[in-house]
Amino acid sequence: MSFFLRLIKISILALFSRRRGLLEPSVISLRVWPNDLDLNLHMNNGRYLSLMDLGRVDVMFHSGAFALWFKRGWQPLVAASTVRHFKSLALFQGFEIRTRILGWDEKWVYFEQRFTRRGELYALAGVKALMAGNQRLISTTELFGATGHDLVPSPPLPDWVLAWLKAERGLIDQLKAERQARP
Repeated sequence: MSFFLRLIKISILALFSRRRGLLEPSVISLRVWPNDLDLNLHMNNGRYLSLMDLGRVDVMFHSGAFALWFKRGWQPLVAASTVRHFKSLALFQGFEIRTRILGWDEKWVYFEQRFTRRGELYALAGVKALMAGNQRLISTTELFGATGHDLVPSPPLPDWVLAWLKAERGLIDQLKAERQARP
């Protein structure tokens, strides 16, 4: 099944479900189709990243952020992601993607996304994302306010997210140093 057919399915289901709070998880059920497979005949590593988009879109539908995407021309953008695979998903296996917001700062929203099958963890991902529009970045204060959510302090980010962000900062600092060292 193509990404867009899956997106239509999630969109229709969202229309008939209740709005959720920011910290309530999204759970979507999917199945591995032939176009999801790689040469090893299991779900392609890149497909995980594409399907993670669907989980975050579901969060956006249920939080009210999806409407802002179109009304205000805002766009959700991913800056960084990391995925740890534990088991392979095979052809026609059903699975769920559980997406939740772990926390935020003034610029970024941090997500956790879990691929599970029958309660067993197949992959775990972290995503750092923001909303942008009209040639500017949208602060989380503005984003949450526009969706009608009171901005409360972010829950503390898990240690693994903090370590990941520190490693990302080190990578960015290395790239800046390389650019400055060029003649």
